[in-house]
Amino acid sequence: MVDLILCPTDRVLADVELLLDRFLADPAETGTAYLDYVPTTSPDRLVPEDIAVTLLMNSYATGVTFLSIQENAAAIEERLARLPSTALEESSPELRKRVVELVSAVARWPYVKVSVATKLLHKKRPALIPVLDNRAIFGALLWPPWEPPERESRADSVDGSDVVRIAAALDAIYRDLVRPENESTWEVLATLARDRHGKDPTRIELFDMVWWRYFRDCEPPPGRRAAVGTSGT
Repeated sequence: MVDLILCPTDRVLADVELLLDRFLADPAETGTAYLDYVPTTSPDRLVPEDIAVTLLMNSYATGVTFLSIQENAAAIEERLARLPSTALEESSPELRKRVVELVSAVARWPYVKVSVATKLLHKKRPALIPVLDNRAIFGALLWPPWEPPERESRADSVDGSDVVRIAAALDAIYRDLVRPENESTWEVLATLARDRHGKDPTRIELFDMVWWRYFRDCEPPPGRRAAVGTSGT
């Protein structure tokens, strides 16, 4: 069994193989379908149709979000097209700055904030742009006081103007991907996903699956708290 150590508080996730295995094996986990889905749209353009897959990640996208993408996507087309497919763990500070600027630009559109923006952009650069969920990332991982069950995550909704928090999230995940203590764990998780489930996810997707499963074990959705307890990991 292997562990992951995650920024910014050096939180230890124990037995992460079990977390990954449970995420991938859960028939009710629509996040798996999101990660598996291969878009038919161009990786270098955002179009309104791209919003469909975000619904598998419980995005708050609506018809007005569709219209917002339709009206604004041309403004970031060149920037997206020039963004390389480099993996986040291999990225430079300059490239991460470009990612933050792109996420910020999309998240400034009407009816699109950081959570929806990254669910859209992750499918364009699945090795580079992580999903920055409101509660799981901003309200739990990056909020040091989060300590379930005593203290629940915050219901943060981060918009594109909060460049500092977007950058902090990206940098924290980058550090988790490259820190030496985690290197062998990422290799174990990649092998597990490939051998047991026939999947070859990117490292940020492995991070997303493990952290999301841990987060939901600690903090089930409303209505399931009596049925699902803290995992103890």
